Amino acid sequence: MKCAIIGAGNAGCATAAHLKRLGAEVTLYDIEQSQLAAIINNDNTITLTGNIKCSGDARINLVTNDLENAVQDAELIICATPAHTHKEVAKAIAPYLDKDQKILLTPGRTGGVLEFKKILNRQKAPDLLVAESQTILYVCRRADTTVNIFGLKKHVPCAALPKENSNTFFALIQSFFPQFIDAGSIWNTSLENIGMLFHPAPTLLNIGRMETGNHFDYFTSGISPSIAEIIEIIDQERLDVAAALDINLPTAIEWLARSYGAKGKNLYGALQNNLYYRGVSAPFFATTEDKLQCRYIIEDVPTGLVPISELGEKLSIPTPAMDTLIQLANLMYKTDFRNIGRNLDQLGIKDLSVKELKNL
Repeated sequence: MKCAIIGAGNAGCATAAHLKRLGAEVTLYDIEQSQLAAIINNDNTITLTGNIKCSGDARINLVTNDLENAVQDAELIICATPAHTHKEVAKAIAPYLDKDQKILLTPGRTGGVLEFKKILNRQKAPDLLVAESQTILYVCRRADTTVNIFGLKKHVPCAALPKENSNTFFALIQSFFPQFIDAGSIWNTSLENIGMLFHPAPTLLNIGRMETGNHFDYFTSGISPSIAEIIEIIDQERLDVAAALDINLPTAIEWLARSYGAKGKNLYGALQNNLYYRGVSAPFFATTEDKLQCRYIIEDVPTGLVPISELGEKLSIPTPAMDTLIQLANLMYKTDFRNIGRNLDQLGIKDLSVKELKNL
């Protein structure tokens, strides 16, 4: 398989190296040459380390910031950029696509496929299959030309549109990644958005520690019992919105058990018992720009909290905890995440009835 990876961050480099070690032909693209320079200077080689069976050096076939060359003849295009950049990726990639190619957004976050396909259609791109994963496969961090894998999830739900063509996508992706399973519906992947649970609340409520240089483990120290209780309230709001669309989802506690085998009597206990989260450092905001670029806010608020809150309003499901976090993020970041985020108008579903939303 020839595969193009869009984005050379943590997940993109992990995916590129992993696929190469598994025998695929891999192209790695990033819009920023600075993200690629070290890899190019290292003979296009990324070293995969940590908790993964096929660790070692992976020499990528092509490392480039030329998008047209990157995706040419690629059977599968994996977009591993943060979800808030998907609209820019869709606009840029549209002229170079072929109808037989397949795109995977990993992660799609909430409404990723809807937003991406809407932009491709507006750009008159071929009507090809676009899939989204509920999360990324890895817990990982990139340092220069090395990617350390803390752990791989046991199951990663995916869904695609058009759904009638999804069998070919799953046959392709599962030949390399059997962890990717069919979620059945884009509402399952979009509403099982774990990032919007585990990222905004801990970041906003620990922002003082992050700004003063107090280094700490994000998941084990940053999510205290009180913060875990707030996340559980947000989780219930998410589940209520899903139930209104006739979607039955696992709780965050059940998700941790399914993905990592981590269990506990409550969310705090399950997070403390997740071996794969240990050693994952919290963001450090040395400058204001560091804070403004933190994807735990600029990605997960507009592509997670906003669309689920807006769906809740459409379905008459109150989401006061989500709404509070959105407003707190607006104040701290001096922006309007509802306006710039994946609101229902941006997703192209504002005027749909509840029945039509369910039929998506």
